[in-house]
Amino acid sequence: MSFSKPNASAATRTKNRTPNDRTPASGMCSVCVDECPGFCEIGKSAFRASENLYPQPFGVITAGADKEYPVDFSHLNIMGTAVGAVGIAADSDKAIFENVNAETRLGKDKEIKLKLPIMIPGLGSTNVAKTHWDGLAIGSAISGTGLTIGENVGGMDVNTKLENGKITHCPDLENRVKTFQNWQKDGYGIIVMQENVEDSRLGVLEYGINKLGVQAVEMKWGQGAKDIGGEVKINNLEKARLLRDRGYIVLPDPYDNAVASVFGKAFKEFERHSRVGMVNEEGFVKRVEALRKAGAKYVFLKTGAYRPADLARAVRYCSIAGVDVLTVDGAGGGTGMSPWHMMNEWGVPTLYIAALTYNYVHKLASKGQYVPDIILAGGFAFEDDIFKAMALGAPYVKAVGMARSPLCAAHVGKLIA
Repeated sequence: MSFSKPNASAATRTKNRTPNDRTPASGMCSVCVDECPGFCEIGKSAFRASENLYPQPFGVITAGADKEYPVDFSHLNIMGTAVGAVGIAADSDKAIFENVNAETRLGKDKEIKLKLPIMIPGLGSTNVAKTHWDGLAIGSAISGTGLTIGENVGGMDVNTKLENGKITHCPDLENRVKTFQNWQKDGYGIIVMQENVEDSRLGVLEYGINKLGVQAVEMKWGQGAKDIGGEVKINNLEKARLLRDRGYIVLPDPYDNAVASVFGKAFKEFERHSRVGMVNEEGFVKRVEALRKAGAKYVFLKTGAYRPADLARAVRYCSIAGVDVLTVDGAGGGTGMSPWHMMNEWGVPTLYIAALTYNYVHKLASKGQYVPDIILAGGFAFEDDIFKAMALGAPYVKAVGMARSPLCAAHVGKLIA
């Protein structure tokens, strides 16, 4: 049986001519007929080319993989008991669900307090995150959970000001941070600022620490949805050129006169891509030290759909550098824009990467070495997901990362309001 569903998906606005008769391996119709207008991915790619690589339409959607892995969290059921209680007195008048304390603490000093073990990870420069930021930030703050400003926000803001190549003012970043801080209660919850290669060159984290009062920062090694850097689409020629000037990869070249002459006709969107970081132990440790020296109280690392050896590196490097929190994002998780086939066919699925993470962290801990607190992410949406992830990862997993589900709640709430 095939676990994948290639060649037709709502994510790419494609379908089979004969959906009930498909070749499992390729996803093509059992009979591919001449004169078919090309409803499927192959057919649509013949005339829309690279546009068809990504979930559509950009800016108003999030996407999650639809590959069905052999084993996932749905194959596990939670086992309760009628005998005794854990975490509360074994007393029928006290062991009531409303009395459960779901708080968790993160970091080497355990001073990051969350009322609920939830972190909203890495919502960056995609339009859907910016559009619904108020709902996300306010909801997260009043709930006492964590929220991460993802990559490329500073570089994408057309009103960002630079001096000597470094950010000195960014209205979008300032708004994102202040919105959360203004609604934060009693010291619960935390706002985290993330960096990739371009952010590092622009000095985004240093700006956040020194100008916005950000205490927690995060380095990024990919994510569950893809092994590559962040991507967005740009429907404005001048903005595409601005981003090219700021050091981003923009395709096709917005300064090419032939490209500029057909923009809005032959194609309507540029692609802005981020670079892939090249990891080594020395560089990683130095960056952690530099962030601490700049004033960061907490340093996080997020890693994603790389091979198991790279996960082992992440765990080991975090131990050596004294990183506070490691977020591990499994394949199948969400995105604002990632290549559709990469989302489905790359990386380690969440349940599997959870098991690997536990083994690697436990091996270090059993030798008396420092291990960071772990946040698991990758397709989680409900309370049972949180319970399963934390139960399987105990005592190392302290919270669960969820992004698509809070975004869904935010845009539905905004629509109703």
